[in-house]
Amino acid sequence: MEDFNRTTPESLLVVAAHPDDIEFCVSGTVMQWVERGTRVTYCIVTDGGAGGYDPALPRQAMADLRRAEQVHSAKLSGVADVRFLGYPDSFVEPSVELRRDLCRIIRQVRPQRAVIPSPEINWSRAADLHPDHRAVGDASLRAVYPEARNPSPTPPSSRKKAWSPGPSTNSGS
Repeated sequence: MEDFNRTTPESLLVVAAHPDDIEFCVSGTVMQWVERGTRVTYCIVTDGGAGGYDPALPRQAMADLRRAEQVHSAKLSGVADVRFLGYPDSFVEPSVELRRDLCRIIRQVRPQRAVIPSPEINWSRAADLHPDHRAVGDASLRAVYPEARNPSPTPPSSRKKAWSPGPSTNSGS
């Protein structure tokens, strides 16, 4: 039996609240896995419209800019599959709708591993206190388990063959 914790995953889903969160937190690890052959998908939950410091730039223009920057950065990291859910920046809640959308992505991608924000408060790191990060972490954790594995509690629009992490024994569908 392979040592699951030490092997390179075949597929990885990285969920982030905002464009640029991945670059600040995990892009070095992602690039190492891509180099070893891991298929990586990014899922960015918000539109990124509240980022930046130029008051003359309209919120939608900021969202468009950050989306383009995220796609470009992902490409430089070797990641071609970037998915945007488009929730309003700074207003994310771990809602049923968000969990449904994350379940849909999980069931489409069928990752062996997922990297998600922590839903916990870490008082020693101010960046971790952003409510969007915690809400996305909470929704992602619930989507990974139990919801993506069990089609019963999820809304019908996200029903697809149940998913489970681990070696690639799932063929999709």
